[in-house]
Parts: sequence; structure tokens; C-alpha cells
Amino acid sequence: MKGEVIKGPPGTPCAQNTSLGWILFGHIQSNRENYEVSVMHLNLNLDDMLRNMWEQGTDEKRALTAEEKTCEEIYQATTHRTSEGRYIVKLPTKQKPLLSPSGRTRDIALRNLYQLEKKFEKDQSLESEYTRVMQEYIELNHLERVPENEINNPAVYLPHHAVVRQDKETSKVRTVFNASQKGNNNISLNEELLVGPQLQDDMRSLIMRWRMKRICFVADIQKMYRQILFSKEDRDLQRILWRNCKIQPVQDYRLLRVTFGTASAPYLAVRTLHQVAEDEGRDYSDAARIIKEDFYMDDLMSGKDTLQDAIKVAKEIGFILQKGGFTLQKWCSNNAEFLKQFEPSERSSQVHLDIKIDGTIRALGLQWDMGKDVFKYSLHLPSMADTVTKRTILADIQRLFDPLGWLAPSILPAKLLIQHLWIQGISWDEEVNHLIAEKWRKLRESYQYLPEVEINRWLHTSENVMNNVTVHGFCDASTQAYAAVAYLRVQTIDGLVKTEIIAAKTRLAPIKPQSLPRLELNGAVLLAGLLKKNKGSYENTHLSNIRVDGFHHSTLLAFWRSCKVEYICEKQSC
Repeated sequence: MKGEVIKGPPGTPCAQNTSLGWILFGHIQSNRENYEVSVMHLNLNLDDMLRNMWEQGTDEKRALTAEEKTCEEIYQATTHRTSEGRYIVKLPTKQKPLLSPSGRTRDIALRNLYQLEKKFEKDQSLESEYTRVMQEYIELNHLERVPENEINNPAVYLPHHAVVRQDKETSKVRTVFNASQKGNNNISLNEELLVGPQLQDDMRSLIMRWRMKRICFVADIQKMYRQILFSKEDRDLQRILWRNCKIQPVQDYRLLRVTFGTASAPYLAVRTLHQVAEDEGRDYSDAARIIKEDFYMDDLMSGKDTLQDAIKVAKEIGFILQKGGFTLQKWCSNNAEFLKQFEPSERSSQVHLDIKIDGTIRALGLQWDMGKDVFKYSLHLPSMADTVTKRTILADIQRLFDPLGWLAPSILPAKLLIQHLWIQGISWDEEVNHLIAEKWRKLRESYQYLPEVEINRWLHTSENVMNNVTVHGFCDASTQAYAAVAYLRVQTIDGLVKTEIIAAKTRLAPIKPQSLPRLELNGAVLLAGLLKKNKGSYENTHLSNIRVDGFHHSTLLAFWRSCKVEYICEKQSC
């Protein structure tokens, strides 16, 4: 501070000279409200994410980590059931005692509630639906008031917010609880939780198996997470603040069920599905196996080769799950007689089923047309941006949802375009030249024809239909990319031959120039992985010993196949 001070009339600010310049201080009168703005910054290197397009990946199953083993041990040692059969689980934590309860999280949750209420002022329909959802939590006893004599117990308060899902048939608003919110000690509850191992196959494997079933069906579990209770000692780790309207006092509640937003929730939910299959499926081995193998989170995708078997196993699956407090709903099938076994309220009203990963439907979504029993694509790309940049191109490409590579011929040119921009060093928001913009415009316009693509769901692999089945895989490479594709060839008992695509994979060539033979070798490695993945999907089925043939046209590749394994591995990493 320097000695120079300039004073104004009484009640006005004073000016003080400092080493940094003049500053004003004093009392002022203001009716303005103070607004608090929260910012979440996610630090991801987009260039590193782009490299995944042209670097080698792997589908190999890995061994459980030490933390995953610990998580499983905690589940087995602490899980028990109520007299009604519901499961009670503990939060799997990394260490004791937990540090997150000391982070003054209530203050943060209170500020979050005020912000949520400001949002409600601008959207009364959201407020009405959100309040209805929270009231449902209370009425179903999924949420309880914290007793006054326990209010000062160590606890973690979770901020909560709405996720709006317009694609949902029933409730379009879901409450998500943010267990990743750090307290003032910079520690969140999620950081102290064990995530647990991946227990379900990926969507590709599930679809591959689903295509084997002549009579197929789909259903989901009603409020799957919320059918599982938490042990009493963990409930204070999931407190929230809520009131139905602003004139009411803010109340402290705690969640009694497995909660959206906690890191361990997906593991606990899926692991409990497996547990009820083990506990209640001893007399229904096929249904128990389906519960373990044919669910993707809460979505069931399975079937049988005959109507009678499909009805029987579907009823058994529902019976087993009911024993653990789970209810299947929104049944749909390619067979009308199958659906007649369920009440209208239990059936889905949809004609097309969206195939989605992690509950997300992309703008270009894979759909199942139940009436025609085919896979189709829905196209809802936004209008093309006036200014074309690397960012806008990548944003459109990322909307293309193609889990089995059926659209590879359409998507690969777009990936090549992104790689070209990356090589040129064009920044994310720099406008591309008119030649690239025009190339992207034509490519983007070609996507309008994708909804015309139809792929049969059923592969004609029923035991009473097929006579001979073979998988044929092909691989090839150019200087720009390499690819692999697998087809299933079925000869039926009446002599007809049916050929259907199973899956395809593509990779861009590495930035560092590679010889064509090396890229052809990478294509062969890609094909081997694809065929292995495909064969693994058919384990424990009548196709487990299916004949698999792989084809390539490179004589040099045939020579390399006889070389040492180390050489092959070296080439794979290039």
C-alpha cells in the first residue's frame, strides 16, 4: 500500500494507491443478487482420442485386478437378504475410515439445491416431473427422512439433478445423484468406492447371440437399481437435501437403495442379478444361464428356436427375478403369439426398439424392426454447420452408432478425412478449405440413404433348420486402412443357402508410413481377433464347434504366418 489516499464525500468509496495501481474500497448499497456459477472442467486430450482411430486395439479379456477381487470378496461376505427375498448390499470401499464424510458436503448440496430450484423457475414442467419422481422415492420408501437424533452423524450429501430422456416410454425424467462431487477436502465418495469388475458381455456379443434365436424377445427390469437395499451402516453415505417447494424448509433425507451416480452401482446391480440366478435358479438352469449371459444392464435380449420353449423360459426368468424383488416389463417380440402370454400393461408399445449402449441413443441409432425382424438405422443428424471445422466433422462422426461395423464402408471415409486433417495440423476450430468442406458435404449427404439398409436379425441357425454352418472371414489392406469382415453361411435342410454378415472392423493405417505387407498383416491380426470374438460369443451353444475359415490373398502374409510369434507381435504393435 502507498500513502496516497483520495477521499470523497461521506458515504462514498475511497481511492487507495498501491503497488498494483489505484483501488477503490468502501461501503456501497446494491439490490443486486449474487449469482454462483458452477463449472465442471473435464481434461481430455482430443488428439489422443483421435489416435485411437488408427492405433491397434484389443478385445482380449483381462484378469481381475486386485481392487476388483476385493470388491467381489466384499460382496460375497456382506450381502444378505430380507425375509421377502430382496438383497441388501454394502458399498464396497477402498479403505476405512472414509474421508469423504468430513468434507462439509452438506453446504455444497444446499447450494446445488438452490441452483436446481432456479432452474425450475424457468421450466415448470421439469419442476413438476422432478417433484413427482422425488415424491415417488419417498412413497416407495426408497428415500427416508434422517431422524433428528442422527442428523449430526458423519455423512456424505450428494447433489442431485435431472436427466431428461425423451426416448423413454414411461418416466422421461430420471434423478441422478452426483457422488463424484468433491467436498472441501477435495475428496468425493466415488473416489473411495470400488468400481468392481465388468460382469456382462459387450453389446456386440449380445447381438451376435440374439441373432441365433428364431423366436426372440426383449424386456427390461423395472427400476433395477432401486430394488436393491443398502445396509443400515451405509445409508448416511447417501444423504440428500430436498423440499417440494421453496416455501418449505429444506429437509435432510437419505437413500435406502442402490443409487444412480455412485461408482459401484452398476456392479452391485449386475452382481445381484447374477446372485439371484444362482440362489433361485437351481431348478431352472437354462433361465439362470440367460439371466447371467443375455442381459445388458437392465435390458434382456434373448430367445429360443420354438415358441413353446420361448414362452417357457421367459416365464421362468420372470419367476426367478421376482424371487429377488425384480420385475420384468415392456416385453416385445417378433412373435405375436409370444406376446399374448403377457398382459397389455406388461408389453412395450414400441414398434421399433432402439439398440443402445450405456443407456445412450445416438443420433444415428441401430434399431430392431419387430414386425419385419430386421435391423435398421434411424438418421437424425442436425443441419450441417455453416462453418466446417475439424470439431464439427468429428462431432457428426461420433454420432454414428455402429457397434458391429455394418456401416464400415460409409464411416471409414469419414475417419480418413479426420486423419487427413490431423496430419495437416489443422486446429480444432479452424475452418477447413473448400475442397475438404465439399468432400465432407457429399459424404454427409450420402448418409441419408442409410435408413434404407436392412439386415436380417435371424441367422437361420436353429438346430431344426440348418444342415451345415460355416463362418467365413476376409481381410485386406490398402496404404490408407485395413479391414476384416465375417459372414455366416448356412445351408438349410431343404438345400437353401443363406449368407448374412456377422460383423466387421476397420482400422486406419498408422501415421508413420508402413509397407503394404505390414498393413496386410495387421488386417490378418484384426480378422483373427474378430473371428475369436465371434466364436467366443457362441460358447455354450450348438454353434460352439462351428467351422471357421479365414481368407486373404497375400502370399507374403502366408509366409509370415510361419515365422516366430515375436515377429508377429512386433508387427501387430506398429
